[in-house]
Amino acid sequence: MATNPMQRKARNSFLLGMLLMLIITGVIIAFLILQLTNMKKEEKELKESYVKVYTLNKDVDSGEELTSSDFTEAEVTNTTAPTDYLTPSDLGTNMIAKISMTRGTILSKEMVYIDETVTGNDVRKQEYNMLILPTDLVTGDYVDVRLMLPSGVDYIVVAKKKVEIPNIAGVDSTDTVSIELSEDEINMLSNAIVDAAQINGAKLYVNKYTEPGIQEASTPTFPVNYDVLELINGNPNVLEDARNALWERYNARDSNGTQTQASQRTNVIDATINVDPEQSRENLETNMEESITNSITTRQEYLEGLSAQAAASSTTSNTTSTTNTTN
Repeated sequence: MATNPMQRKARNSFLLGMLLMLIITGVIIAFLILQLTNMKKEEKELKESYVKVYTLNKDVDSGEELTSSDFTEAEVTNTTAPTDYLTPSDLGTNMIAKISMTRGTILSKEMVYIDETVTGNDVRKQEYNMLILPTDLVTGDYVDVRLMLPSGVDYIVVAKKKVEIPNIAGVDSTDTVSIELSEDEINMLSNAIVDAAQINGAKLYVNKYTEPGIQEASTPTFPVNYDVLELINGNPNVLEDARNALWERYNARDSNGTQTQASQRTNVIDATINVDPEQSRENLETNMEESITNSITTRQEYLEGLSAQAAASSTTSNTTSTTNTTN
């Protein structure tokens, strides 16, 4: 059917309008999709720019062990966080501060020593009261135990051990320390104690690490006597690696082929003890008796301190109870 020009013009205008409307609608939809995509991208980038870190919630000293209660989880930007910041996977390991740090510090792997080793089955806490202690020694310090002879020869017996000062009735002991040692170290230190007790003028002492978090442990140089070496070698409680290391150290030779530690044992320590064997035996007996007496006295003071604390606690409890009843 024929249409007049006016109808055709109206229909074309309508179709053109619809086309323009579809184009405009498409442009608007595309613009909105682009905006939404950009917003999601920015949101993702913003989210990715923040990382989870751990900050200290207290001041710590170099060499101090860190536990989960010492730090708090936080979120900071990538630019703020150190590149080697601690991650959740690091929290299952033993951590020791390499340096002194203040509260709020973001922890990084560079700041802590991460010790993934497990305490050996042969490690025991040993208590000693015959060591000469530094004036400022406190629980948590790391020390070497050394033996100095009257000649000035100075040996490292055990290296980089954390000490604990027993507390007796609220007061730190002045002559006793506890040290965690492996079976071979217990034997070596026992040997050094006996040697020190036999030699007049010998000194068995401890010295502190100044920056235990970053200082490596010293290498022990004390030459145990052959009987102790044999005992360690046949002791099933001594770990094989420790036993091998001790034998290797004992049998090490200098450029002339001389066994350095074996020679030191024979020519320095044994030679000094054998100058007057009878006097050495008397010195040993006297020193051992004194050590035993000190141990008994310290134990008695500790138990008396516990009894006093229990009595004081009971008195306080009774007083509180009486006060509440009166009220």
